[in-house]
Amino acid sequence: MALTVTSTLKMTTRNHVIIMLITFFILGLGYYFSIINLLGKEWLSRSGSLIVVLGILSGFSGIIQERILLSQLEIRKRIELLQKKRKLRLLKVEKNFIETELKDIESNFAEQAKELMNSIKFNVGLIEGVLLILGTMVWGFGDIALTLVQ
Repeated sequence: MALTVTSTLKMTTRNHVIIMLITFFILGLGYYFSIINLLGKEWLSRSGSLIVVLGILSGFSGIIQERILLSQLEIRKRIELLQKKRKLRLLKVEKNFIETELKDIESNFAEQAKELMNSIKFNVGLIEGVLLILGTMVWGFGDIALTLVQ
């Protein structure tokens, strides 16, 4: 499977949808537990702290995803370099031409890696920031919002 910015965006979009569903589920439970006054506690505000934790975990998952994609890209680069070297040696091409071809392959993979990492960092940073802001707002002002909704 080829690693492209498009395939990375599809994975990231799927992850964002899952994270947002979990966020709404946590908010819903926090609201419900606050409405039924479970143990007399303020659960909506507590759900905000869980959303902040979810945002932090999202950031860590972005780091892990970046490392996995980089290692996959590095493996693909090594395979392509080996195949190209073998092919050019069988054709008995000059060393200068071989070096030029290998440098082209390496620069191509370096550009792909840069595009993938920029895409991942932007998308993960975006969802992480949204979760941290939303979670902090709910955590700090959930009790006030709950009185306005009731």
